Amino acid sequence: MSYFYKNISGKVKRLISYYKLRLARLPASNYAISAGFACGSMVSFTPLLGLHFVLAVIFAFLIRGNFIAALIGTVVGNPLTFPFIWGFIYKIGSYFTTIKHFDISYEINFDMIINQTYEIFFPMLLGGIIIAPLVWIISYFIIYSFISSYKRRKNKTERRSL
Repeated sequence: MSYFYKNISGKVKRLISYYKLRLARLPASNYAISAGFACGSMVSFTPLLGLHFVLAVIFAFLIRGNFIAALIGTVVGNPLTFPFIWGFIYKIGSYFTTIKHFDISYEINFDMIINQTYEIFFPMLLGGIIIAPLVWIISYFIIYSFISSYKRRKNKTERRSL
């Protein structure tokens, strides 16, 4: 059993490293890369499945972010994180509505979102709208810090090799 978890964690670490390098090597400014990624991670906190890529690119276009970074940012929302994201945005959204709070701690799935649109989808959409700006700000500053430090290190090593 522990081999299984070590193997999975190794693959996840490798995937994260791949995407970090992929972001850092994009030919764009620190702002464009960070803003693009932030747009992608922001739309991952909405229940609008199937529109995440489109919305990420639209928001990146509006604020002059990098489109590739926006698409990479949508990786924040994935089958492993969606149950947590959906539960979180549902709780936030239902707090601000008068809709009867459902106990969804045991199950939340795509079918439930579609069939109980008003009871489930509306609070999730409201929660996503409330949380999205905070997600954008946090992910922007994390990625900006990473990209700028990566480019500084890269410039130092290039100067030394000359």
